[in-house]
Amino acid sequence: MKMGYCMNHCENAAYRLISSSSSSVLVPSKRTHLFPLFPHSAKSAVYKSSSFLHLQSRPSVLGHTHLRKRVNFSIVNEQSPPNSDSVVQKRRLGKRTDIKKILILGAGPIVIGQACEFDYSGTQACKALREEGYEVILINSNPATIMTDPEMADRTYIEPMTPELVEQVLEKERPDALLPTMGGQTALNLAVALAESGVLDKYGVELIGAKLGAIKKAEDRDLFKQAMKNIGIKTPPSGIGNTLEECIEIASEIGEFPLIIRPAFTLGGTGGGIAYNREEFEAICKSGLAASLTSQVLVEKSLLGWKEYELEVMRDLADNVVIICSIENIDPMGVHTGDSITVAPAQTLTDKEYQRLRDYSIAIIREIGVECGGSNVQFAVNPVDGEVMVIEMNPRVSRSSALASKATGFPIAKMAAKLSVGYSLDQIPNDITKKTPASFEPSIDYVVTKASIFIFNFIAALKFRSPCVVCFSYVLIFSLEI
Repeated sequence: MKMGYCMNHCENAAYRLISSSSSSVLVPSKRTHLFPLFPHSAKSAVYKSSSFLHLQSRPSVLGHTHLRKRVNFSIVNEQSPPNSDSVVQKRRLGKRTDIKKILILGAGPIVIGQACEFDYSGTQACKALREEGYEVILINSNPATIMTDPEMADRTYIEPMTPELVEQVLEKERPDALLPTMGGQTALNLAVALAESGVLDKYGVELIGAKLGAIKKAEDRDLFKQAMKNIGIKTPPSGIGNTLEECIEIASEIGEFPLIIRPAFTLGGTGGGIAYNREEFEAICKSGLAASLTSQVLVEKSLLGWKEYELEVMRDLADNVVIICSIENIDPMGVHTGDSITVAPAQTLTDKEYQRLRDYSIAIIREIGVECGGSNVQFAVNPVDGEVMVIEMNPRVSRSSALASKATGFPIAKMAAKLSVGYSLDQIPNDITKKTPASFEPSIDYVVTKASIFIFNFIAALKFRSPCVVCFSYVLIFSLEI
């Protein structure tokens, strides 16, 4: 074991420790695997591959900082990380050769609350997998998308997104794997239905990108709340209801309005909302129970007025985790993130607050069990005392992933697709730099603002049965010189 000092600068750098009986020096290095440098912190990371060490840090939000840290250097042999799954123990990381044909689920029709961001993601995934030599089968009910263009997939089925019709495609095509994380909530719910009904087992189809357990743990409000309790991260005071009577009982235990109602397995706030009195509460609960795939809603204490933040996180099968982007909602809690004006990177967090959200995000994606791919984690921060609570996590590519991809230049959907077929982050080249791998977090050299577009004449003509995201599209404003 060697002791030494390391200067962590604002730019990423890779080093190899050359050890001798008299001295140790750091020299540039390349091929690396990630593991934590400090056990309880994600502020820095060290990558390992034989005797290679890779140090990485994030520049301070409030300015470029140089942090002097005392580091224990040790030469380690190539081996599987301690937290890796059994599948990694059985095979070396890299492109999977046991998979030949992959079925991708699209997002279905473009509707209010689920728009073209999933077409953007699905298109990236189709291209990435075909480049790797996989046969790609696509099913999507919307012909007016780029991903359904003839050159995107080897075969495209424009059919209704129902379990019955997807099963027919599975029976005909016999794919080896199903990738559901590119099609939003529609694809995720379809994958859950197919897995729980035994259809995937019947045809020998493997879920990749996110396993059934991870999807349910993130989307089931009760399981998610318990998972957060297991790792010591706060969630708002809440309860799970499967009937209107249970919801009313939970409301009486919380004790005061307003209350937030969040249905499980839904997108864009469908069926949920904010209730300011008993009448509104009962109406929203009925709507939420009907909209939920599992007839389950989360009734929680309102955090109206708190600041809202999102972090885009990626993890691979070797348990490498990187934060791609932080996003701040200009509108406070109470305005759905899909309707809110947002800015990337987050502007009003101190470095200490950012590092806490970063640590939480990494702990959450590991606890939920998303093995490979991207996830979106949403937080609420009390503007008075800085208290942090986690709101929810999406174990898939989300609308915020499209914003993060545009802001950073990091193609999240493409990377997630490659991670799902066995690659690790350090094995995927960065499309922007051409020199660094995807395990290098994007430089924070941008400011991007997303503003929602509302067509009020059209919105007024619609009769919404429940609260939901109502914006139709987005405008991105880039500022690259800061």
